[in-house]
Amino acid sequence: MVIEQSATTIKTYNPATKELLGEVAQASAKEVEQAVAASWQAFESWQATSFKERSKALLKLRKVISQNADEIAKLISNEVGKPICESYMAEMVGPLDACVWFAENTEKALEDQSIAMTNPLLLSKQSIISFEPLGVVGIISPWNYPFAIPMMSIIMAIACGNTVVLKPSEKCPLIGIKIGELFKQAGFPDNVVTIITGGRSTGALLSQSKVAKLIFTGSAIGGSKVMAQAAENLTPVSLELGGKDAAIVLPDAPVAWTARGLVWGAFTNCGQACASIERVYMVKGPNNQKLIDEIVSQTKKLELGPGINPNSDVGPMIDDEQLAKVESHVEQAKASGANVLCGGKKRDDLGGYFYEPTVLTNVNHSMDVMLQETFGPVMPIVIVESEDEAIDLANESHYGLSASIWTRNLSKAEDIARDLEAGTIFINDGLFSFASPQVPWGGSKKSGGGRTHSYFGLLDLVNIKHITIDSAGGMNRLWWYPYGKSRTKLARAGVSFLHGNNPVDTVQGLINFATNFLQKPKS
Repeated sequence: MVIEQSATTIKTYNPATKELLGEVAQASAKEVEQAVAASWQAFESWQATSFKERSKALLKLRKVISQNADEIAKLISNEVGKPICESYMAEMVGPLDACVWFAENTEKALEDQSIAMTNPLLLSKQSIISFEPLGVVGIISPWNYPFAIPMMSIIMAIACGNTVVLKPSEKCPLIGIKIGELFKQAGFPDNVVTIITGGRSTGALLSQSKVAKLIFTGSAIGGSKVMAQAAENLTPVSLELGGKDAAIVLPDAPVAWTARGLVWGAFTNCGQACASIERVYMVKGPNNQKLIDEIVSQTKKLELGPGINPNSDVGPMIDDEQLAKVESHVEQAKASGANVLCGGKKRDDLGGYFYEPTVLTNVNHSMDVMLQETFGPVMPIVIVESEDEAIDLANESHYGLSASIWTRNLSKAEDIARDLEAGTIFINDGLFSFASPQVPWGGSKKSGGGRTHSYFGLLDLVNIKHITIDSAGGMNRLWWYPYGKSRTKLARAGVSFLHGNNPVDTVQGLINFATNFLQKPKS
């Protein structure tokens, strides 16, 4: 189901050319309400489908995505500007993998669990943990990964038996509509996945609606607003927000190889990724200048151009607002003494919202480029005296999404990883796991809360229900009314048994408890 019938519309543009790509409806309050109601109705039957049926549906969806891969990639490159290679690799590999992984693992992950009661007073009881779908899951997705991020969340939600209402970013609604078409083409029942288009007001309406769960990916400011909007209905919210992701480079890191990894980590998707490398801390060593020179050399070779051009390495920013933010961060850093080793300016001559991949040195934590999320193609580099200083500076942030460590010494890297305050630590790589279904993804501090992907992400999309079973009849339970003197004596003996200070006390407590238990209480 695609809700796009409102009289009010929003326009979507190609950021590489600024040309109008299309115009879609902005869903009204009534249309959002109807979409959520229809999704709840679909939930009644979808939750009753077996894991086997849902798995078959996911595998069919995978086939449909693969069959439409070229069309999807072209649409992504045109609507958000990323290089066509990234439209394939960064946007489709994750969802294709997720269809298989969740088809094969959801049932096992969510099967009932029996819990053994260790308290002898509760030996008559049996406890079962069941994992049940929540209902309608509302998803508000971002523009920077407009296919991979919403698709991964939708796949997980429907694998659990939930239904979904998706509000794609107003900057790329055509991709959102395409997602709805893919589910229809794959044969999913009506309203299991519903798409509503619109701007922030439409997102607010979804946040305030009676969904069972809300998933938001975006900025920290946006996440704060969504939490406030969802608070009226006490709707649980999962937030994947921004980052100011640090890279720590140790002196033994191989120069050319590390430079290539850092350049990719900073400039993929034109730096418009929540897990982009936005700060580099090089521990002082003999290769610092060689590494900086190699980073600059590789950065200068990157080809800036429209994403649809197969030769483009870096595409445009999403719009003039984001371009202005990047320009502001760089200009402020320059005014405060930063050195621009390459890049450092926008490229109006290319016809879109282009900004050159930029490398800065002589930067510090008084500059916005080191403190605020830049979300653009900028790599600021600081040389520090020690690993401890690098760790302290990396943790000196309101964000805690990811960080990376670059070194040949894996043991030392793991030690550093445990000291960093972030949800994911990459050793000798970056970014990849946000699209990997097998491992959890999420952050701490202002990078959000909750986890997506993996077994832990599934637990975020179900009601964890405890069912406790006890037989009827027999002796009254120790903790039932009325208490009375003899029952109090029995309870005290039970506490003595359970909490003896040493083995002798425990044995004596057991004797006392058994003696009193065998005597039928008078009350």
